[in-house]
Amino acid sequence: MPATQITDEELKSLTQAILRRYGIDFTCYEPSSLKRRVDRCISVLKLETVHNLWVKLLKDQMFVHRFMDEISVGLTAMFRDPVLWKALKKDILNSLATKNRINIWHAGCSSGEEVYSMGIVLQESNLLSQSKAIATDISDAAIAGAQQGKYHHLKLAEYEKNYREYNPLGTFEKYYQKDGTDGAMNSELIKHVDFRHHNLISEPPPGQFDIIFCRNVMIYFDNQAKINLLQRFHQHLNDGGYLIIGFYDALVPLIDKSKYHIIDLDAKIFQKI
Repeated sequence: MPATQITDEELKSLTQAILRRYGIDFTCYEPSSLKRRVDRCISVLKLETVHNLWVKLLKDQMFVHRFMDEISVGLTAMFRDPVLWKALKKDILNSLATKNRINIWHAGCSSGEEVYSMGIVLQESNLLSQSKAIATDISDAAIAGAQQGKYHHLKLAEYEKNYREYNPLGTFEKYYQKDGTDGAMNSELIKHVDFRHHNLISEPPPGQFDIIFCRNVMIYFDNQAKINLLQRFHQHLNDGGYLIIGFYDALVPLIDKSKYHIIDLDAKIFQKI
């Protein structure tokens, strides 16, 4: 069933039912993106119609977790967009090196590739021991997978290509141990991260931070939700803290230039004013 067959009325009824029953707010998702994701969910779970999905959600309280896992499926990779990681190591982390503690939030961490990329950058900058990261996602399955820090060796081979663009002289293999067909990230990269379930829309940020990552998450939200999140991030950044957004979030026109200074437009790095 093509996503265009899901009507606005069906989508509104579905999101309102989820909000009333579970307190989970999908009403501010950009409609066409959410339709595509709902359509994918119906197909993967073999439910055939939006009505069947709606009934399943209302009758089976545990099913909402599976639904959220399917809706929040993300595409990510370690050291994706090497220009960002180069800028972080060269410019941003140098400005934070004198702090006793560098607090980082990965908002919408998905399966954790970004979290471990940052951990490696911190280690190569000799800042891992003075850093603490919180990684959050709405999907419990994503959090559980990210916390394990295991990736198939075929994925790691692709990630190594990205890593070499970021650091041609580095050795990617030293950051994980082989475990059958997987590679398990080194324990020090896992230990510096606190993985938590979190709903970006309905729950407050989990602290104050020097760096907030929210990359290619807000692409699924409508403009008002994006503006609200940008304001919330600003409130929860320490003075001079950095916000890093995704290359596909289409947020730059919405960013309040009185609150954020552009540090690196190519890497999508902004600094709190």
